[in-house]
Amino acid sequence: MKKDSGNRPATHSDVEFRMLRNFFAGYLHEDFNEEYGSAAGAVAAFCNDANREEVEQTREEWVKLRKRLASRPIEEMREALRKLGCAWRPQDESEMIATDAAFATEK
Repeated sequence: MKKDSGNRPATHSDVEFRMLRNFFAGYLHEDFNEEYGSAAGAVAAFCNDANREEVEQTREEWVKLRKRLASRPIEEMREALRKLGCAWRPQDESEMIATDAAFATEK
């Protein structure tokens, strides 16, 4: 397996969810709630700040992650988000749906 510059093994998600990781680091970091009020607010800010291609690629990765974890307990989604560097810990499916809707909004 290839190693990244930090000498840790590169994981499948490092490549597969690269844009989503970048979004999480920049918008869904530990202070996101104070800055944006919610995950959906962070998504809206990202969609406003990023270019169309970045938004589309990040949206595609979000949809892919959501499909992969469909019908799974919210705890599994929280763990997947954590592994991708996200500080947000959704409490229930309604938060996920609000975030889906925010990503669905065209730039």
